[in-house]
Amino acid sequence: MGTHPTGRPLDEVLPRIGSLAQLVACESYVLSDGPAAASRRIRLTVGELDVELLPDRGLDIGAVRFAGTPVAWISPTGLPRRASGDDFGRTFGGGLLTTCGLRNYGPAALDEGEAHPMHGRYSTLAATVRRVEADERGAAVEAEVVEAELFGAHLRSRRRIEVPLGSASIRVEDVVTNLGARPVAPMVLYHLNFGWPLVDEGTRLETGAAKVVPRDDAARAGAWNLFPALADPYPEQVFLHELPEGPAEVRIARPGGFGATVRFDTATLPGLVQWRVAEPGCAVLGIEPASAPTILGRADARARGLLRPLAPGESRRYAVEVAFAHP
Repeated sequence: MGTHPTGRPLDEVLPRIGSLAQLVACESYVLSDGPAAASRRIRLTVGELDVELLPDRGLDIGAVRFAGTPVAWISPTGLPRRASGDDFGRTFGGGLLTTCGLRNYGPAALDEGEAHPMHGRYSTLAATVRRVEADERGAAVEAEVVEAELFGAHLRSRRRIEVPLGSASIRVEDVVTNLGARPVAPMVLYHLNFGWPLVDEGTRLETGAAKVVPRDDAARAGAWNLFPALADPYPEQVFLHELPEGPAEVRIARPGGFGATVRFDTATLPGLVQWRVAEPGCAVLGIEPASAPTILGRADARARGLLRPLAPGESRRYAVEVAFAHP
């Protein structure tokens, strides 16, 4: 059954509480003011984790706190009700998770005559919430997101987000199915965004990569595994990590502070992109497991033979987990 954050076994804790809501709670509400007015939110409070879910942005994850401390980076745009696929930078709110896809990530791309916006359309799509549950095991939410067009691709992603009690972890699982009449190759990237105080000067990153490839001269100018001091300006840096096959673990640790671990399987997410900015107002570390080892968009993935089509009716499962731990 696991343990409570106090260290006591849950079967000892449960008889000592008046309501399960002392340990696990799910709250659904609608914001009433500001740029996010009329947007749905689901808040999961499980042990030491407080997790904000965004149904109107594909059931992505917004603000997250671990033991009362913020761990997700939030951009200056905030998290408005809908993102814009044509102007990603004006509506990219960050949050712990922005999903990129389902048919493109990286820069805007023209592929076989079809235009795809930067990082795809996923975060512009509203999810249909199918289930919200909370019990002595923790909390979970299930939803569906559909990306479709007339006479074109028709993909459905069934998402389940779990926050188990006693584990201080968040697990995201997507099952992407081709509901159309022709093969379609999905492209999916999990844009996980970590911020202060976990990310600060001296924060270390371990990925287990066999090779780390900087995207450009700006990335070659810095050590990828050590977060630098803030500077104005600080160029955006992107690194592609080449991982061995099998289960992968990426560790983030601030000296003397708590840490985070990202887990996924390279069988379905063989790419790992690292995004980093160390500028005042934008101190962020992005850890981005991806369905193909490229960050140059769909046309590049096709040219390099990295796309994996789904036949009509075929499904593919992707999963990422983020766990937090005290020093």
